[in-house]
Amino acid sequence: MSRFKSLFIGFLILFTGSITTACGNQKKPTQPVEKVALVKSGQTARPRIWYHFFLPQSRVTAKDPVNALFVLKNGKATTYMLPAGKHQATLSRLSKMSTAKQIKWAKTQDRSAFQSGVKAQQAKVKDSIRGIKTDLKRLQQAKSDPSQIKALQQYLKINEAIHDNPSKYAKPVSYPLTANQQVHGEQFGLKLYPVKTVQYGDANVIMASELSLTNDTFSQRIQPRKIGSHYYGGYGSDVNTDHYLILARVPKQTRIVYDQQKTTGVSKPATAE
Repeated sequence: MSRFKSLFIGFLILFTGSITTACGNQKKPTQPVEKVALVKSGQTARPRIWYHFFLPQSRVTAKDPVNALFVLKNGKATTYMLPAGKHQATLSRLSKMSTAKQIKWAKTQDRSAFQSGVKAQQAKVKDSIRGIKTDLKRLQQAKSDPSQIKALQQYLKINEAIHDNPSKYAKPVSYPLTANQQVHGEQFGLKLYPVKTVQYGDANVIMASELSLTNDTFSQRIQPRKIGSHYYGGYGSDVNTDHYLILARVPKQTRIVYDQQKTTGVSKPATAE
């Protein structure tokens, strides 16, 4: 009897172990991978934020400043420039805000970025004015050619006009969200608006100058990486030692892809194969 009891107990242990092993070998269900492409992500009524970085290194950290916010919605994009220097906005700071709060905050920061940009340009022009006045004084004391003095006086007036009459601030407006497929990457029709001294009509003016990204091919796809408390993925472009990156907050289970031509606003250049 004890022999049969021992056999029964042994069988029960073996059976229980088999069930445990079978359950342990079962694979856990994996989350589906979401494919994200920049232009396609901006086709819905729900706003999607992408961050623009201009950095000396290729990897973004939570402490790095965000150069601009691209808000994509309904096939259009709106650019909000952010201040540089001591008032810069880091990715860590933005990561603590909701999408709605970031957009609301960026609207006020765009004006601040313009104003600080104007001051920076005025400081450069002021240095030029100081140098022109020094040269003019030297020519007058040396009793140089009157035509040279007159030309320099005119140049001084032009620079003073540039310094004293910067353009007024204009609120950001949306523009069509586009991109061009490339053999090795994608060119996005996004725009930046850095403040520069540029020729406007017959005069030079301090103003927000439109800078299109269509000349930059983003040949690097940056797959999701945890930065701070969130995951970010996007695209990168290297020009000499400068690194340009466009990132968005994404779920961990995301694969960054390039846009397809079937997406509205995406075109294939004739030279591409």
